[in-house]
Amino acid sequence: MNMLFKRFLFLLALFVVPVSLFAEAPSHDIASLGRWGPYSKEYFGISHIQDLSSGVQVEFCLVPGVYRRNVKVPCTLFESDVHPWEVSADMRHITYRQEIEWKDRVYVDATYHVLDDERVLLEARCVNNTDIVQNISLQLAVRKCGGTPEQWTPQLEQGEGWFTVRYPEVDATYGVVWDYPLSEVRQWRCAKLQDLMPRKVHDHVYKDLKGDKQGHYTANFLRPVLLQPQSDTTLWQMILCVREVEPADIQPFMQKAWGDFAPGDFSKALRDSELYFTAERPLGYRLLQATLLTNVVYPIDAFGEPIRHFCPGKNWNSLYTWDCGFIGWAMSELDPGRGYEIIRQYTTTPEEEAPFVHHGTPLATQILAIGDVWERGGCDEAQLQEIYPRLKRFYDYMSGPEFRKPSGLLETWHLFYNSGGWDDYPPQWTLRPQKELRARTTPMVSTSYYIRSAKILRLIASHLVKNAKGKRKTSLNADIRQFNADITAMSKGILNNAWDPETGYFGYVEHDEAGKPKGIYRTEEGVNFNMGLDGVAPLVAGIVDNTQRDVLLSHIFTEGELWSPYGITAVDQKAPYYRIDGYWNGTVWMPHQMILWKTMFDLGHAELAQLIADTAIENWERECADSYNCYEHFMLASGRGGGWNNFSGLSSPIINWYNAYYLPGAVTTGFGTLVTKADWADDYSRVTLTLEFDKELVGKHVAVMACLSNGPHDLLVKASKEPFKVTVK
Repeated sequence: MNMLFKRFLFLLALFVVPVSLFAEAPSHDIASLGRWGPYSKEYFGISHIQDLSSGVQVEFCLVPGVYRRNVKVPCTLFESDVHPWEVSADMRHITYRQEIEWKDRVYVDATYHVLDDERVLLEARCVNNTDIVQNISLQLAVRKCGGTPEQWTPQLEQGEGWFTVRYPEVDATYGVVWDYPLSEVRQWRCAKLQDLMPRKVHDHVYKDLKGDKQGHYTANFLRPVLLQPQSDTTLWQMILCVREVEPADIQPFMQKAWGDFAPGDFSKALRDSELYFTAERPLGYRLLQATLLTNVVYPIDAFGEPIRHFCPGKNWNSLYTWDCGFIGWAMSELDPGRGYEIIRQYTTTPEEEAPFVHHGTPLATQILAIGDVWERGGCDEAQLQEIYPRLKRFYDYMSGPEFRKPSGLLETWHLFYNSGGWDDYPPQWTLRPQKELRARTTPMVSTSYYIRSAKILRLIASHLVKNAKGKRKTSLNADIRQFNADITAMSKGILNNAWDPETGYFGYVEHDEAGKPKGIYRTEEGVNFNMGLDGVAPLVAGIVDNTQRDVLLSHIFTEGELWSPYGITAVDQKAPYYRIDGYWNGTVWMPHQMILWKTMFDLGHAELAQLIADTAIENWERECADSYNCYEHFMLASGRGGGWNNFSGLSSPIINWYNAYYLPGAVTTGFGTLVTKADWADDYSRVTLTLEFDKELVGKHVAVMACLSNGPHDLLVKASKEPFKVTVK
């Protein structure tokens, strides 16, 4: 074993992150995350959290530009020509493509390699793909974010090729060291680097640059970096968190930190190891993985504690319940344990006042995701037992008397204006200002998805009760009886009141002041206002008869109705209230397609499931190849992506779909099938599955799919009352 490889193994050992880095980590934090991470809410880069309870982080970001012409501040809050490019699943290697001249003519690939709790190596690969010489500059800026206002100015020490800063309220010194000779250190006194730095491009003399003085950044300035035509060069810097070093010893410490490290050797060993790059994945998948993993922020307040949190996009650096169910769902494909953490993060114990962590659309996507999280190995049997009562608490509240009308239908408008995540869905949007009428009108998505949630929890309870004893067994059997009663009551509410044979959709149901159903909510012209995704939601619940099922499937897969060349749209294109300029109305989103995709397996239609997935992946890859962005939705008028540019929340099902069809070792079923064991051949040529089924599927045929070494294989399985073994080969 040569010395280079031994050194690499030593470094690799340092990469291992303990499950809990902080002794007093709040129960809703993602404890598997490290001290270093892309936690800034405002800048692409890397941050360090010294004390999780403080709400303070120290942020670093690389600002490239054309020397003496412009700078490109890597701001997360608008399209700033930065693209999360490639991130390892363990989040120890984070690459951003920072465009200086679009598209890929002049750019910097900035990779932050987390070596350990105290060191990050910044690799800046500077590329000139033009036929003329380019002069660029690099500035690595650092600031303290959070804490006491006006305590942002650090104690600065500097020398040749290094500087250190020590901030009030942070019990550590931070340093940057580099070996580029043409450099200096400057200070920026402003709140927003993007406001001051571009205005001071031509200030070639001063090293203390003043803006609104509402913040402070320290930055080195490497310039000019000369790039010959059609060439590239790599510059290295090291970021350090320095502890227990006396001020007089800082300079020799910084110089030794750089002298002891050979970044070129490290880079070669890393690439030779194939631990970081995932070139076998298509570009759009890699971009979404990078976006998903870098959409993490700190601090977010949860029950009075600052936590780290995977958000839908940094434009929404807040809790978001239904989005984060999909984030955990997709994360279970990349890091199963972390996927489970994200699902658990939104659930609570009886000791906590809130029945779940809520913001936004009150759909329990965490319950919809838990079967796949379990199958991917995100939780073991003990964790399934832990999460089950937490998920049930979520379900009990949302399906309980506060929201359930005597008809059995759920109405959640007083909790949040949005029933299914679809902001401008026509009946929801029209009802919003009509508060009295809205309070008496129930959509289908809430009741349907909570029926499905009840069936999922019933299936888990039926699994857990097999090995339960005493009070635990009695409690689980009582839960099963409750789910049976709930499913019956809510299903009657839909089937007795909501079906509209004229349009072939289920409708919103109006109630009188006494809570009695009085008919379907219609437009002024008398048309069912629910020709769209909400109108097919009872299909997901699994409660429709064969005639209704066939009509709803026809709507979903008929082009010009809900189907389009880009997937399933939110509103039927034949509806009088369909439009092409809406946010959801006239666009295609991924989340409800994910739920319908799973539903197709419940119905035994693996071919329709694959149509949904293939269409989504194809359009996603096309858009990403052109723009490098991960958008919220696709517009039907053009097929182009739109919305937030670095979005991962509701777009994350792309990762699930890709892995289901292209990653050997993946198993896919419907919501009503639980995979309790998967025995794979070493070469993934075959798998024997142990399956358990929801009781309402017994005697029916459902689809099961396994991705083997030679691709996906699906088959129809007749659901049984007892656990069932099947081999896919």
